Formats: sequence, C-alpha cells, structure tokens
Amino acid sequence: MADSEINILKAEIERLKGIVNALMYGYNSICEANLKTGELNPLKVDNPAVVRLGLDLQLPRLPYDTALAEYVELGVEEEDRERIAMLLNRKRILEQLAVGEFAMGEYRNAEGVYGAAKVVRINEDTVVIGFSEMNREISERHQQLYSDSLTQVRNRKYYDDYLAAKVCNALVLADIDLFKSINDTKGHLCGDEALLAVATVLHSSVRSGDEVVRYGGDEFLIAFSGITRDGLKNRMEEIRKKIEGIKLSNYPDVQLSMSFGAVYGNGTVKEMLPNADKLLYEAKAKRNTVVIQ
Repeated sequence: MADSEINILKAEIERLKGIVNALMYGYNSICEANLKTGELNPLKVDNPAVVRLGLDLQLPRLPYDTALAEYVELGVEEEDRERIAMLLNRKRILEQLAVGEFAMGEYRNAEGVYGAAKVVRINEDTVVIGFSEMNREISERHQQLYSDSLTQVRNRKYYDDYLAAKVCNALVLADIDLFKSINDTKGHLCGDEALLAVATVLHSSVRSGDEVVRYGGDEFLIAFSGITRDGLKNRMEEIRKKIEGIKLSNYPDVQLSMSFGAVYGNGTVKEMLPNADKLLYEAKAKRNTVVIQ
C-alpha cells in the first residue's frame, strides 16, 4: 500500500473516531460490536459495572451476547433489565436499527444510580455501544418527569413507561370517596389538600420496594412485591383507617375515606389492573372499604 493511501486511511480512521466520540459524548464506557460475528471490542472503559465484568483493553474480544447479558444481569436494576436487554439485543438491532440511526435507554444500575445505554449503527456489520452513569443530572430529570407535581408520588407517565410491565404479587386501585362532591362544595383548593394528604399516607404506609402512583384524578395505584395475602389484608386495613383519620388543616369539617380494590397473585401490573378496577367498583358501592380477591 502506497504512503498516500496509508495517509488517506489514517485520516479516515481519525474522522470516524471523531464521529464516534461526538455521538458518544458523555459516555464513560464505549464498546464496538460486530453484529454478524458477535465479537465485542472495548474501546474505552471507565464504568464500574463494565470494569467489574473484566471488560478492559487488555482482554481479547468477547462474545457480544454473553458479555451484554452479563452486563444487564449485574449492572442493571431488576425492573429495568428486560427493557435494556431488548435495547441491546443483537437480533433486534440487526432487524430494526438502520445504518446511521441510534437507540438509547435510561435505567438504574445495581446500586440504584441512574445511567444510560446508547447504541449507534455505524454500518451493516458494526455498532458502537456507550454506557454512562450520570448520577444527579439524570436522577433530577427522572424525578421531574415521573413525579406528580401536586402529590410528589409517581405519575401516570411512570406507570406507562415503567410500572405497567413490572411483575408484582399484589395490585391495589383506590380512589377517594365522593371526591367530586368535595371539589364542588369546598372548592379545588380543598380537593388539592385532600389529594396531597391521601398521597402522603399512601406513600408513608408502603415499603421501599413498593410503588405508589397517582393513576389519574383521585385514583391511586399501589403495586406490592413480596407481600403475603394476610400481609396485604392487614396493610390495606391499616391504610384505610389512616385515610379515615385524616384531618385537613384548612378544612377541618371535611371527612375523607377511600375505597380499595386489591388483587393478590403474580402477574404484570397491566395484566392485574382490570381485576383491580372491577374490585374497586365493588368497593365504591359500599365506600370506605377494601375488597380483596
């Protein structure tokens, strides 16, 4: 090969490196992968989860499917694994990601720190994959994006993006009894105070691994993991009594109560929701009660 051809090739390599660096700006670990052969070649490693897997520059190329499966298993929190595994799936990338396009997903790692993975299709055979742990920036953005502005519990978008596909073993749908009447007779400021008080009770009455979502209006959803049927029954009765005992500081004459439809069993939140909704309808006929299936 002539010197002029070598110089052209070097210039092209530097140009491509510049493009990759620009595409992966802010990603502290970058890998190149051959989609056809399944080889994975670390280009830059500065991500604790990647380092723990031994993906350093001294090691030979690693099998793509094995390495990424291990990363998802060890470096991504359980509730986000399925989504990130799909993002990194070699077959899906080959079939759905066109040359020049990229896909990305945000997740929490095993330590609960927010991060992101990004896949860029360079050519027919090659993708570049970046991993980043962005800590505070992403945490604050998620907090804003997925928190209800009034009650500060999770919002409907969080349900749609994350919780619907999550597996739980108990799901509760609840709403405030006669809430429309509260708004109509006392005003929306009273309604807002009631919503905030109820959300505070719900959030403080569940464990760290459980989820509370303002599903819409005065409807709240609670997803429990690792709870027994008796535990669910006792917990919901405690919550019902706490709601009944709420005293609104600005509206002391308002008496609050909630109705609850609770489904016990294993399934995704989305699968269990119709039954919880049906049970809530039964509970609302009586008001201030819990109906459990």
